[in-house]
Amino acid sequence: MMTSARMLRQSKLERATAGRTTKYERLFVCTLVVLLPFVLGGQTRSAELDPSIPQFVQRYCMSCHDSKQAKGDRSFELFLNAPGDQDQVATIEEMLDLINLGAMPPVSKRVRQPGDAERREVVLAMTNYLAAASLSHRPSATVLRRLSRREYNNTMRDLLGVHPDQSDATRLFPIDQRHDGFTNVGSAQVLSDYQLRLYMKAARFYLDQAFVFGRSKPRKETWTFEPASLSGQDRNVGTVFYQVWAKDGSFIDIGHGEPVDRYPTHPRRFARQGVPSDGVYRIRVKATAVGREHPYDSSIYSNDLSVPLKMGVWHVPNPDLLKKGASEGRVLVRVFDLLDDEVSDFEATAWMPAGSIPFVNWINGMGPSKRVMERVIERYHPEATRKSQTKVDRLREQGLPVPKDALVQKVWISDLYQGPRVRVFEMALEGPLIDQWPPEGHRRIFGDRTSGRDLKIPSSIHQFAQLAFRRPLEQAEVRHYVQHAEQRLAEGATLEEAIKSAFAAILCSPRFLYLDEGDPSQSESLDSIELASRLSYTLWGSMPDEQLLEAAIQGRLVDPEELMTETNRMLRDVRSDFFVRQFTESWLRLDRIGTMPPSDAQYPTYYDNRLESAMKAETRLFFKDILINNRSASEFLDSEFTWVNDSLASHYGLDGEFSEQFRRVSLAADDHRGGLLGHASVLTATANGVETSPVVRGLWILESILGTPPSPPPPDVPPIEPDTRGATTIREQLAKHRSVTACADCHAKIDPWGFALEFYDPIGGFRTSYPVVNKAGRIVANQSGKAIDARGELPSGDLIRDQRELKQLLVARRDQFARNLVHKLLTYATGREVTFRDQEEIRQIVKRFAEDGYRMRDMVVAVVTSDAFQRR
Repeated sequence: MMTSARMLRQSKLERATAGRTTKYERLFVCTLVVLLPFVLGGQTRSAELDPSIPQFVQRYCMSCHDSKQAKGDRSFELFLNAPGDQDQVATIEEMLDLINLGAMPPVSKRVRQPGDAERREVVLAMTNYLAAASLSHRPSATVLRRLSRREYNNTMRDLLGVHPDQSDATRLFPIDQRHDGFTNVGSAQVLSDYQLRLYMKAARFYLDQAFVFGRSKPRKETWTFEPASLSGQDRNVGTVFYQVWAKDGSFIDIGHGEPVDRYPTHPRRFARQGVPSDGVYRIRVKATAVGREHPYDSSIYSNDLSVPLKMGVWHVPNPDLLKKGASEGRVLVRVFDLLDDEVSDFEATAWMPAGSIPFVNWINGMGPSKRVMERVIERYHPEATRKSQTKVDRLREQGLPVPKDALVQKVWISDLYQGPRVRVFEMALEGPLIDQWPPEGHRRIFGDRTSGRDLKIPSSIHQFAQLAFRRPLEQAEVRHYVQHAEQRLAEGATLEEAIKSAFAAILCSPRFLYLDEGDPSQSESLDSIELASRLSYTLWGSMPDEQLLEAAIQGRLVDPEELMTETNRMLRDVRSDFFVRQFTESWLRLDRIGTMPPSDAQYPTYYDNRLESAMKAETRLFFKDILINNRSASEFLDSEFTWVNDSLASHYGLDGEFSEQFRRVSLAADDHRGGLLGHASVLTATANGVETSPVVRGLWILESILGTPPSPPPPDVPPIEPDTRGATTIREQLAKHRSVTACADCHAKIDPWGFALEFYDPIGGFRTSYPVVNKAGRIVANQSGKAIDARGELPSGDLIRDQRELKQLLVARRDQFARNLVHKLLTYATGREVTFRDQEEIRQIVKRFAEDGYRMRDMVVAVVTSDAFQRR
């Protein structure tokens, strides 16, 4: 039960949502401010510092961390002189992490070392102090957690039956703020007046899609597009830069291509209106690959012709996205491998909004092909050289005779060309394919009725609000929404419009946009219904389904066995792919991929082979394999398998037959790809697109793998400027950087972890030497620069010489890795920062599963059934 004060604030807020749009927008901003914070209970007790802690610091730390030296920008004089300082807890927590890591005191002849017994005693004293401090400094307030953009769209999908993945109303939403990679941490989230207006627009957009009042079931139609309708070009043009028809009109050749084409091959006349209504459509294409084996010099083509030619099937919601330069908003439906000189039928289905147009392209093609064709004509088919007025004028200037037919093109390259292209014989479109009418989202609220005559405002609003707010409601709790609908009706709105207006207000209520996790002043534990929402948004990023909500209403979720059963069921559901995607992206910081894209001059395969999407897919499939099959989490550090498709296999240099579809492959020791540190996704996310940096990759290991991030660099130290020409190695550049006293100690902790990953280039390709780059910024083929030197010594005294030894060292510290993984899981699942108060439970989870091999699914279940997960 919530306090009366909180109920009053919430009631004011929800009444604001029931007004007209402009009034709603004004009042929502004003009243939201008072809703977000609320008071937590808890007594305050002081935590006393055991004398052994400052004695240990004085004895073993002060020789390097007094005010004069302050190595690593750390002085402990204030800690010793002011034991009650508010930063004391953070200081001791950092000390404890470094002592457990073996990094402090550093192994050195000049540094005094404690004995094992003394080290254990101070670790215990620090642990006890931090545990007591966490109880004595309970937070006085918490922040409600708002749905992230992805969670919002998923919820709209499951609530209304709409298709945000194909028709996204949130494209203009502000980017979700991240806290340590996570977008669902309440304290880092913001909400502006601008975003509130966007919420209202998005709600109306999705409601209009979901509800079909006054509409009859659309008639299924079939459209067949012949090759002549797929191009605006005449036959026998002098280039295959766009498309080329066959002489008899039986096919069209696509001799260009790239991940996003500038000139998509699409039905031209059909594009004027597109599909007549929203719905699922079936796209059929008859096509083959031609000319992959060709007589021309292979160096003419920049793309990889060792893999099959691939055809992409796409759609766009409006004709503007078919124009040159358009890309954002195009929807890729599916990619097909084409057989050489063997015509096949390909089929894909997709939900498409009204007005959408399908198109196909050669998705792994060579991109703009004008220059390619010029080289082919010059070297192999000079008789097909294009006639031009410029050449005629030049002959006249030189006083040479000009033939009468000098401008008549007698031979066309399209008649002679034998190079690679995609050949399309036919495209067909069928739909909308409708299983039931009205659609599911409409039926859930209104049943079979598509006329407003029989609708009841109170019952419709009550039913919808219960679904949207994810809990049972009394009629009185939605009275203000009913009153709003009745007011709109009295003002002349139709019954359907009045109800949709109230629904839009419900979808902009904080009870929808935020996870209602109760009043902590009443109880620290979530109730069964609150637990259902936390669980569903953890695993599915969406609202509870009927089975989970029914278990919650009956109060069964507070039973650990029932919670465990539901968690395992939900992990088996395809919707758990959201957890796989969201958690891997946040934990491993894969969101950074694409923010600093590599140069297409140096790394063309990154674009030609669509490596960015393939990299992310590998890591998600790898994580899902370990999760669903309950494999050991230590395989994240080193494994004997991964998931690849043909593009990624080529990038990794793996032998075998591969296709567009990903498959699980076994790895040999010299494949260099075992575990996350061999994944191109991680290696690309920790590079800057131009060059690699042991500092960035070392930081990533300390933060994402070991959970011991170092302190930030001093503000007055300039960053390292990469030497893109390769005149100096990164080790030589860092050696100069470490000559700055303020930098030396931190770099000694960071750099050795990253040096071992120097064997991987900025897009994760394996190398043994640095590249040679010419003046044009391109990598010179068949030339090697300076050899990679991956040696490093950690403060603990451990030596690392290559990536294999790095993985072995991390596997030896799998307990620490497991603690960090549980820490990240708990942060993601609860939407809050993990404090020392949670550390004992984290240790217990790790200890329990260390005995059973750190099985991943069991670890996730343990996090979900933990007290920390079930606390407000």
